[in-house]
Amino acid sequence: MTRRALFVLSLFGLWLAAGTASSAQAAQHVAVKLVLAVDASDSIEDWEWRLELNGIAAALHSKDVQNAISNLPTGSIAIAMLVWADAHQGRDTTGWRLIDSAAAADLFAAEVALFPRRVSGGTAVGEGVAASLHLLAAAPFEARRQVIDVSGDGMEPITFFTSQVLFMADAKKLALAAGVTVNGLSIDKDWPQVFEWYKDNVQTGSGSFVMHVNKMPDFAAAFKVKLLRELEQEVALGVGVGVGRQGIVAIR
Repeated sequence: MTRRALFVLSLFGLWLAAGTASSAQAAQHVAVKLVLAVDASDSIEDWEWRLELNGIAAALHSKDVQNAISNLPTGSIAIAMLVWADAHQGRDTTGWRLIDSAAAADLFAAEVALFPRRVSGGTAVGEGVAASLHLLAAAPFEARRQVIDVSGDGMEPITFFTSQVLFMADAKKLALAAGVTVNGLSIDKDWPQVFEWYKDNVQTGSGSFVMHVNKMPDFAAAFKVKLLRELEQEVALGVGVGVGRQGIVAIR
C-alpha cells in the first residue's frame, strides 16, 4: 500500500468516526446513500460530457426511477454527483440532495443537466472513488446501503505510478472496509478492455456489478438500467441485463 493510501486510510477512519459521532441522532434515515462518480477526463469530449449528464438527468426524470424510489422502505434516497478526472485536481460535486418525491428528483435532474465542467486531465479512478468514500462518510444521512456508481471510458494509466496517487486497488480496500458497494459503467468506445478492467478493479462489495456500453450515445439507456438496479431493496445477485443490440450488459 502506498504512503498516499495509508494517509487516506487514516483520514477516512477519522472522517467515519467523526461523522458517526456527530450525526447519530440528527441524521435522516434513507434507503440508500448513492454517489454518482462521473468521468470528466480529457478522453471525454465536451459533447460526450453532455451526453453523460443528460443521460443521468433523463434517468432521474423517468417515472420508472421515481416510482422505484417511492417504493423503497423509506420512500427516499440521498444522492450526490461527484466529478473526477486528474489525480492532482480537486473533485467537483453537487453536494448531497434528498430525493423523497418526484419534484425533488426533477429538481436534482435539472441541476445535473446544467452542471459545469470544471475538472479535466488524467483518469485517476482510485482518487475519484476515495473522494466518493469521503463524501459518503460526511453525508448528513443514514442508510443501510451505501453505493458508489462509477462511470468512465478509461483505465488508470501506469504513468500514475507514484506514492502521491491512490490507486483503485487501495480504493477497493477502503470501500470494503467501509461496507460500501462500488458498481461500474464502462464506456468502451476506444478500448474494449475497459469493461474487463472495471470488472477486475472497480467492482467491489456485496451485490456489486459492472455494465458497459460500446458507444457514448448508449449511455443514457444503460445508466437508467443501472440506476434501477441500484435502487432495488434486495440486489439480485448473478442476474444479467441486456438492452437491445448495443452490448449493454450487467454481470456479477
